[in-house]
Amino acid sequence: MRAGLQLGQEPGYQRPIAEGSPASAVAPTTKEIPYDYVAKFQLQGNFGNRLQDVINISTEGVFVAVSIGYSFIPAKLDIQASAPIPLVAEGLNGLIAQLTEADQRLLSQALFVKACGIDFKYSIVDSGSGRELQNQPIHNIAGLGEASGERPFRPLAKPMMFMPRSTIRIEIQEVSVGSIYKGAELYLVLHGYKILGYGTAP
Repeated sequence: MRAGLQLGQEPGYQRPIAEGSPASAVAPTTKEIPYDYVAKFQLQGNFGNRLQDVINISTEGVFVAVSIGYSFIPAKLDIQASAPIPLVAEGLNGLIAQLTEADQRLLSQALFVKACGIDFKYSIVDSGSGRELQNQPIHNIAGLGEASGERPFRPLAKPMMFMPRSTIRIEIQEVSVGSIYKGAELYLVLHGYKILGYGTAP
């Protein structure tokens, strides 16, 4: 007799089968493995510019997204070492003077990135079902937190299941403007897990 899932059992649950029984040779095996899907965008530094990336769910099994996060890699700036560096405390002047020209460039960029951060809006559409996951684009600080690490990963209100061969379309609308964003890379990550073999055709 075929037994279905009981209350409280996960989709990947398999009832133990006695070793050597006829059913053990054909029993289905379902595995859950951690997996992240990544969308990548190369920014232009123009206000209102829209960028899209599409995530294709593999044929191995369904993908269950449990949280979303992002990271930002700024463009390399051509900062002159002789240019004044804004400092919070004058006592750092001596330390700056001891740095090499290359180190001064790196420090200048790091301070600039930390001070500016990044602003953008995003929207996500499950292209397989045609469902939008928000009624209008969401500002990244409101939906995801800051790239510096303040609330960088947002747990979804309810884990979302995406079927094999479906697609997830993510659109970015640039808000931050400037040379630090022209050519910068923005990554949005869906954190979750795959259920191998679940949802695939027999």
